[in-house]
Amino acid sequence: MMVGAGPDGSPWVAVVAVAAIAFMLALAGPAVVPMAPWWVQILPLLVAAAAAALPVSLALRAGERWAWVLALAVLLFVTDTSFRSRDWADKSWDWQVLLKAAVWLGCGAAGLLRLRTAWRLLAAPPGWLALAYLAVLAVSVLWSPVPAYSAQAAFAYFGLFLFALAAAQVLGEGGLLLAMALGLGAVVLPSLAVAPFAEGLAAVGRNSTGEPDRLRGLTDHPIAMAEVAALFTFACLALRVRARGFGTRLLLALLAMAGLAAAVLTRSRIPVVALLAAAGGVWACRKGGPLLMVPVLIACAGLVLLGESVSGFADLLPRDLLEMVSRSGSADEVLSLSGRLVIWPYALDRIRDAPLIGHGLASGIEVFRGFTPWKIVHAHDAYLQALLYVGLLGALPLAGTLLAQLRAFFRRPQTVRDTILLYTLFCGVTEQAMVANLPSGAVILWLIAVGLAAQDWRRAGSTDFSA
Repeated sequence: MMVGAGPDGSPWVAVVAVAAIAFMLALAGPAVVPMAPWWVQILPLLVAAAAAALPVSLALRAGERWAWVLALAVLLFVTDTSFRSRDWADKSWDWQVLLKAAVWLGCGAAGLLRLRTAWRLLAAPPGWLALAYLAVLAVSVLWSPVPAYSAQAAFAYFGLFLFALAAAQVLGEGGLLLAMALGLGAVVLPSLAVAPFAEGLAAVGRNSTGEPDRLRGLTDHPIAMAEVAALFTFACLALRVRARGFGTRLLLALLAMAGLAAAVLTRSRIPVVALLAAAGGVWACRKGGPLLMVPVLIACAGLVLLGESVSGFADLLPRDLLEMVSRSGSADEVLSLSGRLVIWPYALDRIRDAPLIGHGLASGIEVFRGFTPWKIVHAHDAYLQALLYVGLLGALPLAGTLLAQLRAFFRRPQTVRDTILLYTLFCGVTEQAMVANLPSGAVILWLIAVGLAAQDWRRAGSTDFSA
C-alpha cells in the first residue's frame, strides 16, 4: 500500500480518503438497526479511526516525520487531558482510561516497529541505564501492594520508552517542538477559553488538594495544567526563535503569551520557576560552559537551604509578605513548602521500611494510606519517590541515567533537549517528575530527551565523553 498520495508525497489525501470511505460505509450499521446498542452507534467513529490509523501506522514505520509529529502531539494531548468528574484518586477503568491505554499501546507498537534502528541508542549510557531503570520498575510489580496497577504503569513506561527512542531519531529538536506546540496547545488554548466561565470542565474531586479557584482546564489538577502551560510556552518561544516570517513570529509570540497566562491562572509556581531556571541554566552553559552555570545554581540552592536550616523563612521575611505570596493566605503554607515538609518525613520513614527494593512502582496509593493530615498518592519529590518505589536497586540506574544526560549536556549543550532535562530535575524537587505513578506528558518528553542524549552520545563517540 502506498503511503504518499499528494504531489509532494504527503499522505494526508490517502488518510482522509480512506477514513471518509470507511466512515460512510460504517454508517450502515446504525442506519439498518436504529435501536442498536451504544457500541453499534459508535461503530462509524471506531471504523473511521481504525481506517485512518492504517496509513498513519505505515508512515510511522517508514519514519515519515509528519506522522511522528502527529503521533507525539496526540499522545501528549490524550495523556495530559482529563474529562472525568469522579474522585481524582479513583483509579478504576472507564472510557477515558481505555482511550489513553489504546493511544499508549499504539505508540509503543510504533516504537517497537522501529526498534531495528532505535535499538542502537540502547548501547549508549543514557539508553542502557534508562532501560535498566525501567527493568527494575517492571520487576517491582512482584512485591508491589497494588500489583495490577503497578503492572499497568510498568507496561506504559516501557512502551513509551520504545516510542521515545524512535521519536528522538525521527523528530530531532525541531519536530519535537512542533509536536509539543500542537499537542500541548490543544490543552492550553481550550482551557484558557473556558477560564472566564469555569476553572475546569469537571468538578473538583472531594479529596483533591487543588483549590477550586485555580485553573485546571482540561486537566485534573492545577499543577498538571501549569506543567502543560509552561512547556507549551517554552515550545512556542523556541519555535519563534527558529521562525523567519514576521507573521509566524507574531503568532508564536501571542501563543506564548496565552501559555503564560494559563500558567499564571493555575497559581502553581514550581513549573514556571523550574522552566525559567532550566532555560537560564542552558543559556549560561552555552555562553560560558559549566564553569558559569554550576556555581550559580549551587550558590542559589545553598543560600536557600542555609537560610531555611539556620533561621527559617519566618525570620528572614515578614509574615505579611509570606501571606501575600501564599495561595491560601497563610504563612504556614510557605514555611512548610505547601505541606511538603510534612510529607517528606513520612516518606523517609516508609523508605526505611524497604531501603533496597522499595514498595513497588505506583505503590503510593497504598503506602500513603497511613498519612492522615490529608489524602495524597505520591511523595511530592521524585528522588524520594524513586527510593520509596524501587529502593536503591532502581534509584541507582535512574541516577546514572540523569548523570549521563547531564554529561551530554555539559559536553554539547542543546537548547530543547537540555531544557527538558533541567526542567525535569528541578520539578523533581517538589513533584513526581520522571517517577510519576503513570507517565505524564512531561515524563514522555523526558524519555525523548534520554533518547536525544543517547543519540548525541553515539554521534560524538564514547571517547569524547570520557573524563
